[in-house]
Amino acid sequence: MAVGANYTSLDAAFKQFYSGGIEDLTYKDRPLFGLMPKMEGWVGADQSTRAWHIPLKFAYPPAISATFSVGQARAATTSSKIVAWELLSRPMYGFIQIDNESIMRSEGNEGAFVELKSLEVNGVIENLSNRIHHYCYGDGTATIAQVGNSTQQPSFATSVLTLLNPEDCVKIAYGDQLSLSGTNTGAYRAYGSNGTGLLVIGTNVDAGTITVGNTSGVAVNLTDATYGCPTIANSDYIFHTGDGAGGQPVLAGFQSWIPNYATGIATNDLQYNVNRSQNVDFLAGSRYDASSLGIEEGLVRASNVVGKKGGKIEQYFINHKHYSDLVSALSAKGMVNFLDIRPTEYPSVGFEGVKIIGATGEIDVIPDYACPSGLAAGMRISEWDFGSVGDPVRTINSDGLEFLRLSTADGLEARFATYSNIVPKIPRDNVNVTLPQ
Repeated sequence: MAVGANYTSLDAAFKQFYSGGIEDLTYKDRPLFGLMPKMEGWVGADQSTRAWHIPLKFAYPPAISATFSVGQARAATTSSKIVAWELLSRPMYGFIQIDNESIMRSEGNEGAFVELKSLEVNGVIENLSNRIHHYCYGDGTATIAQVGNSTQQPSFATSVLTLLNPEDCVKIAYGDQLSLSGTNTGAYRAYGSNGTGLLVIGTNVDAGTITVGNTSGVAVNLTDATYGCPTIANSDYIFHTGDGAGGQPVLAGFQSWIPNYATGIATNDLQYNVNRSQNVDFLAGSRYDASSLGIEEGLVRASNVVGKKGGKIEQYFINHKHYSDLVSALSAKGMVNFLDIRPTEYPSVGFEGVKIIGATGEIDVIPDYACPSGLAAGMRISEWDFGSVGDPVRTINSDGLEFLRLSTADGLEARFATYSNIVPKIPRDNVNVTLPQ
């Protein structure tokens, strides 16, 4: 039987029920970036031959012989070998624009769950920090993923792009603008007529797919003549627009400093003014192929490769899949030793891990969502520096203004930047371990 007075007929009399606040579902943990020592006083020259000068000795004077005349003759033409990185800073920027009326309407607790200005400022700082963190693992080219092969992506007449490696999806988020190239160091492929590249309107991390659309959030085909990339091809390299060879250089990540066994070091190598082929093991760390081994065995054996050269690693960073495999293997032996790891500069920030015993002692193994799935980054992180001109992420406010008035709209703009790079002070104390995908 119907009842005349109810919450439907008298809807206008009812208050709307709200939750206590906004739940933050974005990425927050950045173990590699968080644990790496910070050197924020980077000043002075920033040229290819005159930048942050970091000298390294990799050989003693070689004039040694049981024959006096031989040793003496060698001494006339040889000496210790010292080289030096000339490290350049790499900028990256973040921007927000906010409507003035919206700022005022969101002030206090009555009008909104959170003040709009704080929401956007904190958000762009977190997002810029995430981008830095991703590149800390990179090879310096700014590549974040690849388009699937012809089996994974048989057609481009769809709005859904399948990645070659599904694990790379964590580096792509809703709202990102992506560009493509046939090589990891080549120019971007031509955009559609709107000039936007691929606009991300959806992600599925488990499936390793992204959905692209137009500026209104409506899905479009990958080859859309207006909002797509008409010449997209299988196995294309994917970039955040503006980063890499099609835009501007980004910081040199772990895989740039310590290449894997497949990449190696070319005889004409030139890493920040140093040819590392002069002594690959000391200047470019070690490489180990553990793709056919169990996770624990692979990590232990790789530590031995470093140890036999007089080096030592104290941390491994791996993704969560490999971390769970390691915990399972250790649990089966009753040997799990969980850790709470905190950076010296920021003891309030902590990360969990487990401990294994390597060739030269204990090694902390730390899970990190941003670590590529085929990589274990073996490091002695205390001998790395994250160098930055000023704060690692800072507001651009040299004129004393945190916000700028927009000249053609009723709103404000804030700008953020990092001028930074990372560097291993003892490259020998690192190993790039190739793991199964």
